[in-house]
Amino acid sequence: MVLPKKWVIGRDLKKGDSVVISEREDGCLIIDPRLPKAGTTRSTTVSINSNLRWSITSKYLLGFDEIRIVSESPISNAERNELRNIIKRFVALEVTDEDDYQLVVQCLVDPSTIPVDKAMKRMNLIAMRMLNDALTALYEGNHDLAVEVQQRDEEVDRLFFLIVRELRSAIQYPSMSEKMNIAPVEALDFRLAVQYIERIADLAVDIASQTSEPLEQSLVDQIQTIVQLVQEMLTKSITNLFHFDPEKVSWVMVAEKDLIASATQLRHDLIINASSFSHSYLLVIDSLQKIGEAAKDIVDLALPQE
Repeated sequence: MVLPKKWVIGRDLKKGDSVVISEREDGCLIIDPRLPKAGTTRSTTVSINSNLRWSITSKYLLGFDEIRIVSESPISNAERNELRNIIKRFVALEVTDEDDYQLVVQCLVDPSTIPVDKAMKRMNLIAMRMLNDALTALYEGNHDLAVEVQQRDEEVDRLFFLIVRELRSAIQYPSMSEKMNIAPVEALDFRLAVQYIERIADLAVDIASQTSEPLEQSLVDQIQTIVQLVQEMLTKSITNLFHFDPEKVSWVMVAEKDLIASATQLRHDLIINASSFSHSYLLVIDSLQKIGEAAKDIVDLALPQE
């Protein structure tokens, strides 16, 4: 095969270098010159004087394996502690070397060794448990449990960043996409889905933050009717991402309409029977409805498996 000279020079390829040729589902051929570099370490450098949290996050999501944090003056203990607090947000990111003027942070995991579907299912499981515990805290007035829910949001964020890192690699590198068994179009859909799951975890935190006095059982029963509908919508939506079932799609679509009707009625009841906590309860209903909307958005991403 003869490749265009300009393309070869632009990719810094030399005689004898290997490229990967793969066929897409539509029959197009992809020529990937980056596989020979797959085993090398992708390194980048950032200044400790920059917005460190943003810099580390962006480099991690871009797939860099090594991030060197440098400083023109000796790095203080406070700056080192700040860095260690930042990298706790990311899976497998560790400080592997340091001296007075630099710290080396490395990602000690191969993205392809952690299946995206497994990580997404775990992320969803944590978000679901957060929602259940947030509601328990709300019903019982359990402030300690509410705090635990807020703390668990960090674990969801860690998985979110890991999955986004993997999906970006699948989109950017065809050879990585094949290795991870994720088509680029699937990666785009999963990227949206994982953002919705992360949003659901945030909404669970919002619900937990409304914890005050224990609720009357009559109100718990009303809220729980909506909760059961939302939970079923979430379960069917996430399952459908990996095992398409048109009946589940239809069910979620109908359930969203039922959710809107039930939430509207409960808001009306809360306003008619106003109490000092009515505003908090209205916020909880709004959060539950938003979770249901996220479930509907996730099911919209599901595609038939050919």
